[in-house]
Amino acid sequence: MISFFENFLKKTHFNVYLLLIFFVSIFLLSHKYIHPTDWTTSEWLINYEGGFVRRGLWGEILQTINIYLNLEIRYLTYLSEIFLIFIFYCLIYKFFKAEKLNYLLILIFFSPVFLLYPLAENEALARKEYLYFCIYITYLILLNNHKSIYLFNAISLPLMNLVWDGMIFYLIFFVFSYLIQRQRNKKELIKFSISFIPYIISLYFILLAKSNPIGLEKMCTSINEECFGAMLTLDKSLLWNINYVTSRFEISFLIRHIIVICLIFFPIISLFFFEKRKIFLGNISFKNSLFYFQLLVIFQIFVFMLIGYDWGRWINIGYTFSVLNLFFLFKNNLIDFSNNKFFILSKKFHYEYKKAALFIMVIYIFSWNLKVIMTDDLGSLPYLRILNKIIDYL
Repeated sequence: MISFFENFLKKTHFNVYLLLIFFVSIFLLSHKYIHPTDWTTSEWLINYEGGFVRRGLWGEILQTINIYLNLEIRYLTYLSEIFLIFIFYCLIYKFFKAEKLNYLLILIFFSPVFLLYPLAENEALARKEYLYFCIYITYLILLNNHKSIYLFNAISLPLMNLVWDGMIFYLIFFVFSYLIQRQRNKKELIKFSISFIPYIISLYFILLAKSNPIGLEKMCTSINEECFGAMLTLDKSLLWNINYVTSRFEISFLIRHIIVICLIFFPIISLFFFEKRKIFLGNISFKNSLFYFQLLVIFQIFVFMLIGYDWGRWINIGYTFSVLNLFFLFKNNLIDFSNNKFFILSKKFHYEYKKAALFIMVIYIFSWNLKVIMTDDLGSLPYLRILNKIIDYL
């Protein structure tokens, strides 16, 4: 069974796996589309009809397109979500195809907090981070093959910021991937820094933007239904969000999520701990850069958890970026598995204790899943839950 997963990305199994996830996603999205108060739909409907507000670019684009199509805006949103996840899975296929997995990479790739997560937890399905994932995968591909990365940053990052301002927590992946690939000269670093100026300008306008009752009413009128979900939080401050989380906080919630974070990030952290690759900024080098970078990622997840109620979603986003970054390193031989002590130990365990290794793999992949909301307990048997959900909706 382990050998089946080791060659999974090289076989047609990977195609079938992604196609199944894609079509199940469409089916589950159809249920969200008809639900009148779905938070995901409300997030995409935010627009500029009542004035400039944060997160409104995608909704404004849909409003402009709908001038010519004259569809129900909710239905157009549903179609745009399908298009987005189609692009996402095409990029996932292009990025991961033909790679050979080892035992550790199997655990990392098939974690229930990665590709399967939005199917098990529909509140994370087709959210705005999907667009951000698409941008990052494209960025990694361009980083390998083209010199247009600076123009790509200058265009994609400010536009993404106008769609979802939460992207600020994950910009470090763009910086890290650029710096870790090779030693950059001063001219390259200057160009890279300049490419972030449009993003900073967009951030300035986002920080100034605030909704008001009149603007909100105009926005609601433009979508031909009452505003709901994410649309009603546009006038809320950062302090309001923090108070909303802390007022519902219990120490048991934090302990549960710390355990999950330790569980899912343990293979990546352990690999990086024994990987001594350096990052160079001109003549200055930083040792153990992979390990300290991943610790920073986990710290940022906790920061996001302080200001956002969707703890499982923040963990899923941080983990997805981490997996993409790890495979970028793996594909470009920036991790030396042959000399990595943790990898050697896991490989030895895999071959000497095959039944135990298989048992751990099956339990880890198939037995549990993480809920989206801070207050929710852990879920179980995600593949079975997804199947039951499909049957119930039918």
